[in-house]
This record gives sequence, C-alpha cells and structure tokens, in this order.
Amino acid sequence: MFLLELILDTIHDTWLMLPLLYITYCILEVFERRQSDESDEKIFFALQRIGPFIGALIGLIPQCGFSVLAAMLFLQRNITLGTLVAVMIATSDEAVPILLSNPELYSTLGFLLLAKFIVALIVGYLVDFLFRNRQKIIRFEDMEEEEYDEEEEAEETQGSQGGCSCCYPDLPLPVSALYRTIRIFIFLFITTFVLGAIMKVCGPDTLKHILLSNSVFQPVLAALVGFIPNCAATVILAQLYATGSISLGSLFAGLCTNSGLALLLLIRYGERKRYLARVIGILFITATIVGVGIQAF
Repeated sequence: MFLLELILDTIHDTWLMLPLLYITYCILEVFERRQSDESDEKIFFALQRIGPFIGALIGLIPQCGFSVLAAMLFLQRNITLGTLVAVMIATSDEAVPILLSNPELYSTLGFLLLAKFIVALIVGYLVDFLFRNRQKIIRFEDMEEEEYDEEEEAEETQGSQGGCSCCYPDLPLPVSALYRTIRIFIFLFITTFVLGAIMKVCGPDTLKHILLSNSVFQPVLAALVGFIPNCAATVILAQLYATGSISLGSLFAGLCTNSGLALLLLIRYGERKRYLARVIGILFITATIVGVGIQAF
C-alpha cells in the first residue's frame, strides 16, 4: 500500500511535464538539425576571433554538443582557455528543458541564463587576461587543409551535431524527440520517487539535513555533483530545485560545473594536465563563490 501510494504520488507530480518536455525537445531538434557545415564553420571562426563572448552565447543553447566542440577545439589549440571556460560555465544541458516544463519556473530560468551568461563572459575574459602570455593559438587559416579535413572534421561535426549518447540524429525528428523526452522523464520520475520515499520514511527534516539545506556548504556540494559527466546530474539538480530541496544558488553552482562529456574529453585526450587542473579549479571556484553569493541574497 505504501509503495503504491508513493508511485501514484510520483506520477501525479511528474506526468504533466511529459507534453511540455516533448514540445521543448521537438523545437530543439528543429534547430539542431538545421545546422550545416557552413554554420559550423562560422561558429568555429567566431569562437576563435571573438572568444568568450561567443562561447558564453552558444553555451546557453541546451545542446551538450557545443561544450564537446569547445573541448575539441581547445585540445587542438584553436581557442583560448577563457573561451572554453565560458562555454562550460554557460552550459546548462538538460536543466533548460526541465525548467521549461515547469511554467512557474520561467522567471527562474530567465535569471539563471542571464546570470550564467554574465558570469561566463566575465570569467572567460578574466582567464584570458591572466593567461595572455601563456597561450599560443593556432589560427584556422594557418592549419594544413588535409590534416584538418581528414583527422578532425568528422569529430567536430559529430560534436556540434549532437553526436553524444543523449541525442538521436539518425532517427526521424518526432521519434528522436520522443526518445529524449522518455529518457529524461525516467530520470525525473526516479528522482521524484526517491525524494518522496525519503520524505515519507524519514521526514522532511532528514532530507533537508542530507542536502545541507540553509547551509553555505550546499552550493559546494552541488558544484561537486555537477562534475559528474552525465546529463543525469543536471536532471537531478533541476528536479531538486523544482521540488524546493535545494536553493537557486546551489542549482547555479551545480550547473556551472557540469559540461557534459567535455570534461571527459579533456581527461582522455588532453596532454597538458595542468590545463585540466586549471579548468576544474576555475569552474569549481566560480561555481562556489557565485552560488554562495546567490544563496545569501
């Protein structure tokens, strides 16, 4: 009886999100599939010439492929560290569709995106200023055409076209959007179910204690959770905020450190480990300071 009641409560709390999630993913799929080789090339050159501003701008697009693209370009020394960091900070991945599926959270989403853009912009240019004499960028015009075409173009196209495990570009648009909706809804359902179980078994005070509610350490914990290189982390963070379990500052902190598979790419293929340490350090410090600041106000 307890289990059945818990399942029914979870269904009641989540089922209305399904149509809004599906509509959101259909719209995202339309824009993602309109990308062409020419538009990809424009993004490449804009990231190199304008840097953190463009990085912060495209990072706001809820498509984890852009952070992967930025990581690949950074590994090839085509963009600066500040540009990479700007993309990563601005990225929110699956949190955007989830917040869009909750109409009462639209104002929160607007604030979140604006704050992430501003922070990404400031931190990106600050990093480039501090490391201005330690970065050697290879301009696209100076790269050998054959080497670029044969070895890297396929990978960059895959990254920018959403070639990650959470996208289905080879399927028809309605089917792909449905798959993505179901996938995220499962995460939402499980998260809501677990939270409901803890609330019923242990009580709300225990849940608040576990999540460090009303503590300056909650954004720190959220920032650490954000480093999990999977969209499930952003789903959990967004749903925790939607249920009032974590603060806006904690949500911001967790989404600042989460950049999908980009961090894994840097770990796997990055030869300059000191840059990896810098990226992780910059993301964590930024997320913690700004997250605690937002929570305080």
